[in-house]
Amino acid sequence: MVTPVNPESIDEPPTKRRKSSSAWAWLTGPFTASPTANDRRVNLLAWLLLSLLLLTAGALFLVLVVDPTTSPRHWAYVQLILGLDIFLVVAYGFNCAGHYLIAAGITVACAFLGPWGSLWLDPTVLKGDIFPLAYTTLSIFLSSILLPPLITAILGGLQLAGLALILHISPASTSVDWPSFLTLVFFISVLSILSAILNHRNLKQINQLAILSNQSEARMRELSVRDHLTKLFNRRYLEESLEREIKRSLRSHYSIGVILFDVDHFKQINDEWGHAAGDLVLQQLGQMALNNIRGGDMACRYGGDEFVLVLPEASSDVTRERAEGLLEGAKKLQLEYNAQQLRNITISIGVAIYPDHGSTGTEILRSADKALYQAKSQGRDSAVIAGKII
Repeated sequence: MVTPVNPESIDEPPTKRRKSSSAWAWLTGPFTASPTANDRRVNLLAWLLLSLLLLTAGALFLVLVVDPTTSPRHWAYVQLILGLDIFLVVAYGFNCAGHYLIAAGITVACAFLGPWGSLWLDPTVLKGDIFPLAYTTLSIFLSSILLPPLITAILGGLQLAGLALILHISPASTSVDWPSFLTLVFFISVLSILSAILNHRNLKQINQLAILSNQSEARMRELSVRDHLTKLFNRRYLEESLEREIKRSLRSHYSIGVILFDVDHFKQINDEWGHAAGDLVLQQLGQMALNNIRGGDMACRYGGDEFVLVLPEASSDVTRERAEGLLEGAKKLQLEYNAQQLRNITISIGVAIYPDHGSTGTEILRSADKALYQAKSQGRDSAVIAGKII
């Protein structure tokens, strides 16, 4: 009745998403096999921060090499770039710690304050050297990638308002082509806002698809370990879980009760009433099995009309009482098929206890199978535990 199997031949069950523990993953943020929208944003921000740190390092090098140290703005730009680098490193730390919005806000704030900081530190900007103000577009661009569209729109409006204010207070406003410059910033702002809207929608769709994919994956895992008729765990899950439970018991030194039962004269039920009636019997017995287990127990359909209950931390007496309850519960089942009452259902039970009757899952199931065969041979509607009648 029970065919011994080798647990090592069982395929490894599906696993959940695994995070990489490599140093490279630490640098670039969390990596997952099925990234959600948030995972993608975190990874993207990590790459942007690394790129900005490299770019600011290059800018610092140019300032130190190209701009003479006698220039009054030399050390001002050095301090500005170093300050921005410090905040970018802080943002990177927040991103690695899982605080994406804080990290994104700091990143955009650095891009926003950098150009305006040059205005405060470098007096030549108001005199006509407006090139540092061209970097105001960088904050709008980063915001379109990292933050919601509304923030991008607000940021673009602030940048344009600030530039328009400089146009009025700058003594060199007539020597600079401000209309072209403001038009450039305006175009970049509009395009960035549109990009932010599309990016936000795409991330939302990605997140929805990831949720559906995870739900589908969970459903497939559930189907792979459940019997479609009784909704109990199937044989594969039983054999994997029983071996796993035995390994736990070796550490905690507790016994495991195993109850194997099947339907008496099940073939006659199928022959007399049809397979649909037989399926009804199996479904009701499966429900009865679920009603007779605790939270940590496991009920499985082993195959055909055979069912197995695994009872961790159950002594021989507790397992015996549970088997007696199953015998009585089966006889109390009221089953109707096509408006007709089915004859009384009885079951036969074989019981084995780990470690008394075997040291592996295969040995325990074999012992329970022998006990079930003994119950069948002595008249059915009875239970036997390891060679002893209950």
